[in-house]
Amino acid sequence: MNIFMTVLLVMVVAPVVGWRVLRRKPRQVNPESLIIRLPGDDPNRLIPLRGVINFRDIGGYATADGRRVRKGQVYRAGMLANLEADDMAYLEKIGLKLVCDLRSVEEKDQAPDKLPALDGLEYLHLPLNAEDNRAERLRTLLLNPRAFEDIMVQMYKDVIVDGNATLYGTILRRIADPANLPTLIHCTAGKDRTGVGVALLLMLLGVPDSTIVADYTLSNTFHESFRAFGAQAVARLKWLGVTADDIQPLLICRPETMQDTLDHIRAKYGSIEGYLTGAAALDASTLAALRNHLLE
Repeated sequence: MNIFMTVLLVMVVAPVVGWRVLRRKPRQVNPESLIIRLPGDDPNRLIPLRGVINFRDIGGYATADGRRVRKGQVYRAGMLANLEADDMAYLEKIGLKLVCDLRSVEEKDQAPDKLPALDGLEYLHLPLNAEDNRAERLRTLLLNPRAFEDIMVQMYKDVIVDGNATLYGTILRRIADPANLPTLIHCTAGKDRTGVGVALLLMLLGVPDSTIVADYTLSNTFHESFRAFGAQAVARLKWLGVTADDIQPLLICRPETMQDTLDHIRAKYGSIEGYLTGAAALDASTLAALRNHLLE
């Protein structure tokens, strides 16, 4: 089909016959069925703050050599724009020293973080660079939403991991300094940009892939909130019959997505150390400091 016919289909034919006839709907899954529960894991890992989704401590996980990630040092979450008084009190209680915000400038400006009144708390805005492939995503959404599963995997590999290594290097360099602990890493939902950053750290600390993948899938606990984000994002395409169901692959955490990402790091960089000392520009002493301060 030539470009003229494609444009004609999008502009004229589709609105007449209905997109749901032309498109292959993505398969719908129950997000909670994707959650992997680790035997013996801390039942209080997910911290139920009222104005923040996906807030949790990444400590307590066992490493392959029998050690554990220290609790109360690194947290992950969604955005902090809707913090309530009790949430503020909790963040003050744990004594945050550094907040790393991975959202875009637009996201940050639309919903600025609310921060607790803590002496010495530093807010670090590190917008993750994403390739401008909106046109490609729109074509996929309109013509073959099922392909979003493949797009997610490629985005994690090519855009988040390969394209933002120096950003993650900056975060890990700061975390290696105990003066910056506890640290909170967050984005909007706390699942993709934050999820990869946490996975890189857990890989370095020697946490097995199965545990890293399980931690990633815990974000599915908040799928209703993610669906609300998705519904808002596609609201302008409502006239085409597009709903949040059409972008479900973007709103859930499939175990395969994270495992493929971990495999990609080893295949392309040789190891997590190869990635961090190469693309992320960290030195061996920083990696040693991270292990020293975050393992027990």
